[in-house]
Amino acid sequence: MSLQQLRYLLALDDLRHFSLAAKHCFVAQPTLTTQLKKLEDELGVQLIDRKANPLRPTPIGEKVIAQARIILEDVAGLEALLREETGSLAGTYVLGIIPTLAPYLLPLFLQSFTSRFPDVHLVIREMQSEEIMEGLKRGKVDLGLLVTPLEDKQLREIILFYEPLQVYAAPNEPILDKTPLLPEHVNQEELWIMEQGHCFRNQVLNICNFKSDSPSPDRAITFQAGSIETLKNMVRNNLGYTIVPEMSVHPNLDKDYVKSFADPQPAREVSLVVSKAFSREQLIAELRKAILAVVPDRFRKNERYVGIAWR
Repeated sequence: MSLQQLRYLLALDDLRHFSLAAKHCFVAQPTLTTQLKKLEDELGVQLIDRKANPLRPTPIGEKVIAQARIILEDVAGLEALLREETGSLAGTYVLGIIPTLAPYLLPLFLQSFTSRFPDVHLVIREMQSEEIMEGLKRGKVDLGLLVTPLEDKQLREIILFYEPLQVYAAPNEPILDKTPLLPEHVNQEELWIMEQGHCFRNQVLNICNFKSDSPSPDRAITFQAGSIETLKNMVRNNLGYTIVPEMSVHPNLDKDYVKSFADPQPAREVSLVVSKAFSREQLIAELRKAILAVVPDRFRKNERYVGIAWR
């Protein structure tokens, strides 16, 4: 049994197709097929059901694949540990980040970080939270920037900051006159929200303890946005109000549209998340340092905020 054979097996599990798995592994299909058969012969079991369409692991194959993932994660961790001992961060890392955070945080720190560490190549992917979590556990994503807590024992969360959530409303909306502004002042029938699948949608609903996320049948328009900027554009055209994270608010362009909640303000906890097997401690530390250098100091103090769960 070889590590390469295990990598072929995991590629088949991920892609469920011999030619796609071979292409992913940069080998000819006969090579991958032959090595898989050798692995099955050595173990004395069939790992892949070749009659299924698409391919799928056999019951024993699923158990072997789960163990193979652990083995390869440990090997990657060992290799990373050795590189860390040499003081080098060099390598390619996949960074998953949620869409409601990416356009506001990435431009603030990426250029300075890559300038300081030119041997670090970041492959950045906008992904939903559940996709990032699955990618971290399957070894497809190295680092995640998303909202926590996740309450997943396979993942490690490094809290970065607490970002306040604010009401974003058309200037004629009465909610802007509420002083102090409280979550109970938010009317679900007047609120624009994100589409399903976004953790930010769940947070907004949880702020106000809404029992249902079904649209009101009395509302003339039912619209669920795929981005925060779309929500803001709706509001700027005098259509109701929404709730946005503070980093999405432009200090000049948006100043007439926003109002903060009374303390303790609802906030989202933003963390750097890795699998328990990830061992690049220096990389984690440097990324954390780079991010904290560009967010307001008050985001780092959670006394003023109350965290809002999304799961």
